[in-house]
Amino acid sequence: MFTKGHTYSMIDVPINNKEILATLKKFEWYYENREHISKYLQKNGRKEDREHFMSDEYRDEVIAQDTGHEGFPDASYSYSLKNDRLYEIEESRQPDHGKEMVKILAKYGELNTELCTLLSTRNNALQIMYPPEGFISWHNNANASAYNLIFSWSETGDGDFRYVDGHTGKMVVMKDRKGWQCKAGYFGAYAEPWYNRVYHAAETNCWRLTVSYVFDRTDMSNGLQDEIIEEIMSDY
Repeated sequence: MFTKGHTYSMIDVPINNKEILATLKKFEWYYENREHISKYLQKNGRKEDREHFMSDEYRDEVIAQDTGHEGFPDASYSYSLKNDRLYEIEESRQPDHGKEMVKILAKYGELNTELCTLLSTRNNALQIMYPPEGFISWHNNANASAYNLIFSWSETGDGDFRYVDGHTGKMVVMKDRKGWQCKAGYFGAYAEPWYNRVYHAAETNCWRLTVSYVFDRTDMSNGLQDEIIEEIMSDY
């Protein structure tokens, strides 16, 4: 349940806004073209590493590192779709590589601009596609502290986002649902109280997309995140 001014816990935000939902559905282009994309984009990581990097033992190891952990995830099994993090298969293996990469890059620019405009956000933090058995390892983004809107799409709903509640120390599992859903929350920096940190990870047994946007501290001081969350929930 969303409460205005609620800042520090992850919340589930119903996507009722028809324009925002219609724009999100355009991101399904990546799923619809997944076989084509797999010919030109290199997968990050290995599915065999999922058990280790999603384990409670690894989670506790990352937490024990405290400020010694950079903040970014150490591993994933996924395709990076954001232009500055996109990893290409060597051109020599694909004669039409350059032309197809231009299409993939252009799609990111088109969709990102449209959604950024609707959400009044400045920065796309993440755009990623997970194949079945995909994951992103435990981390906290303390090196990139911000208020996050995390949109995810699941092929069948067989996956989840999990995090450690900074106030209780307990792990919370937010199950995926088929189609689109939105989570929101503030990821604190190391200089802040420990309970503001959000150690989190995600995994899936089906195809899954994640598109994440952040609000900076100026936006937060003006309450922009509350306004946008209300807009996402608005039925019009």
